[in-house]
Amino acid sequence: MARLHHGFDWFNRVADVTAAPPTGPVQMGEIIVEDLATGRFLAGVEGVKLICRQIPLYWLALPLFWIPAVRALADREARGCFNGSCQIGNVDRNRNLATRF
Repeated sequence: MARLHHGFDWFNRVADVTAAPPTGPVQMGEIIVEDLATGRFLAGVEGVKLICRQIPLYWLALPLFWIPAVRALADREARGCFNGSCQIGNVDRNRNLATRF
């Protein structure tokens, strides 16, 4: 996925870093974005919006964040795994099919 983002980052404005930020350790799948202009760290949908503002092709997605359902989905996905949110669901009656959420 990071390779895809770098392909669209024509102005080289986004860098991927796997080190823990000064705000503390992050959950699996969590996105934390540092705004280098202000030094602030943004999590969730605010971080995703900042990335979208930096990559021109993603500008098309910015108006979607005004829709509450889209904003909530993006925020939930960008916050990573917490409170068991990434656990695989119970097995259905058919042992070969897992429950989808």
